[in-house]
Amino acid sequence: MKIKITDRVGNKTFISIWILFHVLIAAFFCIKLATSHGQISIDADLFNITPKNIDSEPISRADEKLMSNTGNNAFILVSNPDFENAKQTAEKVFSELNGSDFFTTVSLYNDIGSYDDVKDFLYKYRWNLLDENSIDQINSENGAEDFAQDAISKAFGLFTLTSLDNIEDDPFMLAETNLTNYLNALQNSGTAMSLKDGMLSTQNDGRWYIMIRCVLSKKGNAMATKNNGVNAIYSACLPLENGETKFIFSGTAFHSNDSSAKASKEITIISVLSFVTVLVILIFIFRTPLPILCSLASIGISVATAFLFTATVFNKVMILTLVFGTSLIGSCIDYSLHYFTHWAGNPELKTPSQIRSHLFSGLSMAIISSGLCYAILLFAPFTLLKQISLFSLTGLLSSFFTTVCIYPTIPLPKGERKLRIKSIYIEKKVSNGSRKKKISIAIVAAIFVVSLASVFINKKYFGIENNIANYYKMQGRLLEDEIEAAKIIQYSPTGWFIISGENEDEALQNEEDFRKSFEKNCGNKYLSESLFIPSIEEQKKSRAACKKLLEISEEQYKMLGLDIECAKNLQKEFEDSENIFVSFDAGNIPVSLSESISTVRLGKINDKFYTVLVPNLTVDEKMFSSIAEDNDNVYFISKRSDISHSLDQLTKMVLIFFGATYIVMFIVLKFFYTWKQALEIISIPLLIILSCSSVFAAIKTKFEFFSVTGLILVFGLGLDYIIYMVENEKNKKSATKKLEPLATTLSFATTLISFGALAFSSFTPVHLIGLSISIGLTTAFVCSKCYSEI
Repeated sequence: MKIKITDRVGNKTFISIWILFHVLIAAFFCIKLATSHGQISIDADLFNITPKNIDSEPISRADEKLMSNTGNNAFILVSNPDFENAKQTAEKVFSELNGSDFFTTVSLYNDIGSYDDVKDFLYKYRWNLLDENSIDQINSENGAEDFAQDAISKAFGLFTLTSLDNIEDDPFMLAETNLTNYLNALQNSGTAMSLKDGMLSTQNDGRWYIMIRCVLSKKGNAMATKNNGVNAIYSACLPLENGETKFIFSGTAFHSNDSSAKASKEITIISVLSFVTVLVILIFIFRTPLPILCSLASIGISVATAFLFTATVFNKVMILTLVFGTSLIGSCIDYSLHYFTHWAGNPELKTPSQIRSHLFSGLSMAIISSGLCYAILLFAPFTLLKQISLFSLTGLLSSFFTTVCIYPTIPLPKGERKLRIKSIYIEKKVSNGSRKKKISIAIVAAIFVVSLASVFINKKYFGIENNIANYYKMQGRLLEDEIEAAKIIQYSPTGWFIISGENEDEALQNEEDFRKSFEKNCGNKYLSESLFIPSIEEQKKSRAACKKLLEISEEQYKMLGLDIECAKNLQKEFEDSENIFVSFDAGNIPVSLSESISTVRLGKINDKFYTVLVPNLTVDEKMFSSIAEDNDNVYFISKRSDISHSLDQLTKMVLIFFGATYIVMFIVLKFFYTWKQALEIISIPLLIILSCSSVFAAIKTKFEFFSVTGLILVFGLGLDYIIYMVENEKNKKSATKKLEPLATTLSFATTLISFGALAFSSFTPVHLIGLSISIGLTTAFVCSKCYSEI
């Protein structure tokens, strides 16, 4: 069966199709841009190159929110042998960064005890905020008396964190107790740094280190641009470096900025290399600049259309999508090369419409095979993969429509239609044809045998293995800074617990219950919301304990040398506050405290509320998982293992997609070709997999998600060559039959150039995709050429 297009289908119809396709995409983009208030951007976040591995959608969203909170953090360590010099430098940096719209907050002074609003809060709600140990002490035998005696000791001691001006209203020093507990919680939950002059600092190897914490705003997190928070930090810090003062930069933001800068550079290099190489090929082949200009215009339109449609659907385009999208330069120009090869050098096709009619069947099958492989990946539960698929599919469709709809409106060249180089096709003779057939069979057999031998010899490297740690390699100063920061800060959590509840208070209660189990097994080194904002139930327990203290309030006032009449006022104040509780819903949490615990307070997501408990100790995945399994409201997340496990699942899913595509493609091919032709075409993907497996095993690299994804993408692209060859076998015209192998060779060369450039990328996912596709394309082309001779 052959797809035929006659001259009766006029150019106006085709032009209308082209305009409709591109105008609709542009219109959808404009509508989306207007309705989203310009919130369409390029996303350079490193976390988005990895999938989310959480079965529950709400838990997944809670984890994403937590990662968004922590991923926006940028830490600066100001180092100097002299503390005062380090302090002065830190204050200069703080002064320059504080108030910038690149940051939501910039923190230098981290002493929660220095915040008046927190002190006022702890005093005002002192009845509600006693910790569990204080409550247990008061409730024990003679515990209230012991607690009261401790308060007297604090009052007459040499140093207190809170003012004694309120001693008449707080004879048991409850505010002092609460503040001490808060500071201890912060110390246990955070870094190895301690407070000095109100700043988090530490001394190591004769140097002082002072921490500045910056939380990037949406504008500051725009890593795809030069104007972002990380570059603002560099501008503020680097000029101040000298022989004694140095800065250590730590946090995901710095690595996102670094990877984004490298990706942008690679996009430029890959695009320029592909563009220049393709341009040289076109100049060499064609005698007139018209095919060159049209082909380049087609590439530009395809990439722009793909970008607009991807941005419309997803609101933002990931940086890796753009890196991969540059490969469209080679893929999209395939159609142009096939058309203009006949346009410039085939006198047997006398009108543009005849060229279109001649090519339409092959180009249609090519776009079907490539499009099917890209389209099926749209169903993968991974945004990056969906974006790459949509971007590539849209670009290929645009190029296809330009070739069949617009090119036939270009008049044929006047005079002799002859290419600069001759076709590489040599007509078969009986003796020569027999020899070429044997050689072709030998080549295919060699590929099969050598690949099998390579896989067998290197079988321990044959398989699937995903390791997220391999996808991004820290280098240079960033690597050195992270090593030093880890030694100084001693805080780098890679796992945490997400706790849920039907409402915020229930989430806090569940967290408090879980904390008991965690402390029993792991100690008190962690950060959680309920350490600072207890549940209503816990606040009631605190008030009940305080009620016991009130029973001995008159004696307490006597011991302090105060008027015992104050005890009545104290009792009245306690009773008046009976139904007043601390909560975010009540709006009585001070801003500074809210900011201090913002990373672990996730709030409402869907129909539930979520909090986070972040351990400040080495993650023991097995033990932590077992603790979480005992509680239906607790979910333990270990980023490295979870992401690697998720990639394993996605890799298997991609292989299933490959199998499904393989079956569907064979059914489609059988509608258009004979059994022999269909089997020849469908055997190509098997040879692609075998050759890729042998090369990867030989270089001691196991298959993983991105290289397997490359295989399914090359499935569609690789089928194009054998389809073009099979279609060419139907040609009876001499010149037409000679030109098609040349066009196929040129399209292979341009596609290999664009994908081969990706294989040289320093970014591992891009490198692996480019390598697998380059190997697969080469195998597909060589085998297709051999099949055409058999």
